This record gives sequence, C-alpha cells and structure tokens, in this order.
Amino acid sequence: MVKLLDRYILRRFLGILAGALVAFVIVFLVVDVVENLDHYIDAKMPRRAVLAYYLYTLPQFISYAIPMATLLATFFSMGMLHKRNEITAMKSSGLSIHRIGASLLLAGALISTGSFFFDDLLVSTGMRKKAEMQSEFLTRQYRRKHKVLKQNIFLQHSANETLAIDRFDYRKQQAKGVYLQRFSHGRLLERIDFNVLKWDEERGQWHAANYVYRSFRDTADTSILTRQGTDTLITLAITPLDLMKMAVTPEEMRYGELRRFVAQLIRNGVDPTRWVVNLHFKVAFACTAFIMVLFGLPLSVGRPRASLTFGAGMSIFVIFGYYVAIMLGKSLGKQGLLEPLLSAWLPNIIFLGLGFYLLLRQRS
Repeated sequence: MVKLLDRYILRRFLGILAGALVAFVIVFLVVDVVENLDHYIDAKMPRRAVLAYYLYTLPQFISYAIPMATLLATFFSMGMLHKRNEITAMKSSGLSIHRIGASLLLAGALISTGSFFFDDLLVSTGMRKKAEMQSEFLTRQYRRKHKVLKQNIFLQHSANETLAIDRFDYRKQQAKGVYLQRFSHGRLLERIDFNVLKWDEERGQWHAANYVYRSFRDTADTSILTRQGTDTLITLAITPLDLMKMAVTPEEMRYGELRRFVAQLIRNGVDPTRWVVNLHFKVAFACTAFIMVLFGLPLSVGRPRASLTFGAGMSIFVIFGYYVAIMLGKSLGKQGLLEPLLSAWLPNIIFLGLGFYLLLRQRS
C-alpha cells in the first residue's frame, strides 16, 4: 500500500512539475524575444540563426525554471492532497508526514543530481554556443551585456606559450597585468611581464608600457633580468576581439574544464578566487531542487484552512530569498570576504537547516 501511495503522490508531483516547467520556459522565451526582437532586426539576423540562438538558450531557461517548478509542484501536489483530506486519510493509516513526503524528497534529490549533469552537459555548451552567435550577429549587445570588462584571463597563446591577463577592458582596448610565458618540455624558459598593453588600431599591434623580460637558468629557479623598458610595440597572435571570443566565462565551462583551468591558474601564479567560487557554485546550485522540495512540504501542509494562499505567497518569498542569498554569497566569495567553498555552500546550509527545522516541526 505504501508503494502505491508513493506512486500516486509522485504521479501528481511529476505531472505538475512538467506543466510548470513548460509554463516557465514559455514565459522566459516570450520575455526574451520581446526584449531583444529589435536587436535581431537591427542586426539583420537570419531567422535560422535566431532559431538556433534560442535552441542554445533553451537549456539555460530550463535550468532557471527547475527550482521554481519544483517548489510549485511540491506545494500544489501536497497542498491539494491536504485540501481534499487525503493527507488525513494517510495519517489515519499510520503514515507520518515525514514518510508521506519521503518520495518527494527522494525525487528532489534525483532532480538535483540530474540537474548537475544537465547543466554540465547542455547548459554550459549552450551558453558557449550562444556567446559565439552573439559575437557573430549581435556584436554591440554582446560587448555591452557580457564581456566589456574581463578579469583573470588565461589563454594558450601558442603550443609553447601561455598568456595571462589580470584585467581587460574592451571599451578602452587595454589590458593590465599581462604575463607571457614560454616553455620547453614543461620547463619555463622566458617570462615577459607587461604593466599595460594597449591596442594600436592603425598598426594592428599592442603598445607595451613598463615591461620586464626575464630568462631562466636551466638548473635553477633564479631568474636573470636581461631587459627592462617602458615603451615598445609587440605583436601577439590575439586581438581585442579574439580576447572577447576566446576568454570563456566560468558559466560556459564544464565542471571538469573549469577544475583543470583553476589548477592551471594556480600553477601560473594567477589569483583563481573568482573561478574557484564558480567551480563550487556549479555543485551547490544543483542542490536547489532538493531544497525547494524540503521547503515546499511544510508550506503545503502547515496551514489546514489557508494552505494554498499562504503557501503561494511563501513560495515566492522562499524563491526570492534563496536567490538573493546565493547571489550575495557568490559576490562575497569573489571579493575574498568569504572562502570560496563557504561562499558557495553557506546559503544551502542555511536553507537546508531552515527546511529541516520546518519539516520536523510539523505534527506527524
């Protein structure tokens, strides 16, 4: 009988979840199309390109919709059971609220696990493809919205050269804190540090100011300072537009790629804080679905007479509060005010604690 009840509850939950997902995704699509339609027209973007653009954007919209749809599905599936006194009937047969909601908690855990792999496989790839289309068809909007100012860029300049940039401003066509390193069989041979590189459009070269050139010994870590200067032109295989295209954001990287990238930044002496925060955030954000189920259970059965009205309002409050918390934690982590791991997981710890507290307070 218990398994039959679990299937009954899950059927209601999954049906509402699917409908809510479709509804939220349609809303996101309509809002985005209305907001950006004039940009597509101005850029004379072909219809097939617009369709492909939204095909790549669809996984991102689904990812945004999953937490909200999960909370609403939990709330309405359990709330309707409670309103029709089906929860009371289940309790009279000896089942507690915790046992009744166990199937939904398990579903939330599975959705969170699937959400991580969905984001890693489809959302990251889709965002990267979307960025490429923006740079090709919507250059002005691409620069304005995404990559006018970039930090902590690391690129493979050639087979034996790496290029690290602390800060790049596309508007000023200027890079600060640039480090060019040349290797041979894994050993560092040369390093050139540029205080500032500014793009010279007429010459198609970079203008360097305050640079230091170092050559390293074969068997020692001590460097030999061979040249120092304040003004020169340098030719690199990249242009400002290349930097915009090649410097992928953390959201556009898969988890494994980002982890290897962080390790490479550490090896090259570049501050990896921003990237480490995003690395932990990829896992932490996937837990959102489980947290929403945890909050939805006590909200849906906590008010016998006004649970639907009260729960609907509380659902909006919980979603808004949770997103504010994760954005605040992420910001504090990037600024170095919290450890990266703590900044990504602290909102989850707080909301998991509150959710379990509310659930345990429910009379079983």
